[in-house]
Amino acid sequence: MTKQLMFYEKVAPISLERHKGWSLSQGTDFKFAAGSNAAPLMCAEFATAATELPIVFGKGESGYAPVVVLGIEQGKSLLVDGKGKWKGSYVPAFIRRYPFVFAAGDDGQTFTLCLDEAYKGCDPKGKKGEKLYGDNDEPTETLNKALEFTKNYEIEARRTAEFCKLLDEAGLLDPMQAGIKMPNGETRAVTGFHVVSRERLKELDAEKLTDFFKRDVLELIYYHLVSMRNMEKLRDMAI
Repeated sequence: MTKQLMFYEKVAPISLERHKGWSLSQGTDFKFAAGSNAAPLMCAEFATAATELPIVFGKGESGYAPVVVLGIEQGKSLLVDGKGKWKGSYVPAFIRRYPFVFAAGDDGQTFTLCLDEAYKGCDPKGKKGEKLYGDNDEPTETLNKALEFTKNYEIEARRTAEFCKLLDEAGLLDPMQAGIKMPNGETRAVTGFHVVSRERLKELDAEKLTDFFKRDVLELIYYHLVSMRNMEKLRDMAI
C-alpha cells in the first residue's frame, strides 16, 4: 500500500483484531507538528486559513499542492508552543486528521483507514481517551467520525489537485522570492515554495478568466494572494 506521510511513523491498517481495546486522545497535544514549518491545505480551507496564515504552493513528484506556512525556519513551527498547544485559531485539516490516514491499494481505487500507532495519544490498554471499538466489537462514534473525516479529506484532495493542475496549465505559478526582515536587520529567505504571478494572471484572456470565475478558481487565487500579508505575522511570532 502507498500512504501519505509527514508526521506518521508507524502506520497500520485499523482492524478489530489488532485494535480491540485501544483508545485514543486526540486534538489537545500538537507536539507531533512542532517540527513542520508547513502543512498541506485543501481548497475548502482557503477562506478560513487566509485570515491568519500564508498560503503558498509546494511542488513534488505529483505536481503542485497548496500548503500553509507555519514557520520561517526549516523544521520549526511557530504555531506550536513548548507545551504542544496550538497558538493560532485555525488548525489545518491535515493536522486535525492525524493520527488517521487513508492508505491506497495498488489499484489506486481501494482505500484503508490507518492509524499511526506511534502517536502518543494512542493507548493500547484503553485507559485514556475514547475507545476505537465498543464492547459489541463494533466501531465507536470516535472511529466512525475519523473515517468520515478522512473520506471527506480525500474528496477535497482531488478537488484541490484539479485546482493546482489548472494553475499549472495556465503557467501562473512562479518560485517565491520572499525575504522576511527581522528587527535586527537580518533578512531570512523563505524558499522552496511557489506563488501565483500577478502579472501573468492579468494577461489571461477573457475566456480563461470567465472559466476561472465560474469554477471558483479566481476566488481561491484571491485568498492565496491576500494571505501573503500574513508573512509579517510569522515574523512577529518569531521575534
